[in-house]
Amino acid sequence: MDKIKELVKRNRIRVGEFFLDHDGLRKGTIDATKFRTTLYAQKLQLTREEYTLLEEHYRDPENPTKVRYVDFNEEIEKIFTEKDLENNPTKTLGTFTVTSILEARNQLSAEEEAELHTTMTRLGTDVRNRRLLLKPFFQDKDKSKSGFVSNTRFRSIFDSQKLWITDREYYLINRRFKAGADNEINYVEFDHVLRHYSGDRE
Repeated sequence: MDKIKELVKRNRIRVGEFFLDHDGLRKGTIDATKFRTTLYAQKLQLTREEYTLLEEHYRDPENPTKVRYVDFNEEIEKIFTEKDLENNPTKTLGTFTVTSILEARNQLSAEEEAELHTTMTRLGTDVRNRRLLLKPFFQDKDKSKSGFVSNTRFRSIFDSQKLWITDREYYLINRRFKAGADNEINYVEFDHVLRHYSGDRE
């Protein structure tokens, strides 16, 4: 991984965006061959043995022909989120600790909160880099000005703005930010939390 981190840092590559082209259903997995060709196309030119080791490490346990690129991408994204790692790409990462601003919720386990923290970190980085404001899109769907939108409308906004999330990520967001009704999401709270992850404290 040290070699890959160095190449990613040097070329400023966000490989996750390119994996999405091969994952139309947003399941977080792609064919092993597409995983390899995607990395190669982004100038992450490794040896055959290194590619094989990567594919084996991130292989989908439910489908041996698939690679869980979301897990690979989360590790790579730490280059842009871990303190001092951008200046030292071979730094050894310590045990992951949740430093999220999310308050504990009974609906999520500690492991799920950690997953959600990773997702929110990635989304925060994405909206910051693109200078994207989601709240106006949510408000446009909220005709009653309640601060809530339906689950389907919530996800449709993500899709329209090309903020790709997997079914698992959407499931955790839905549970964490669900409103009183099971089919609605509190987008005001979600937007507030996302702003913190994007570095916007206003």
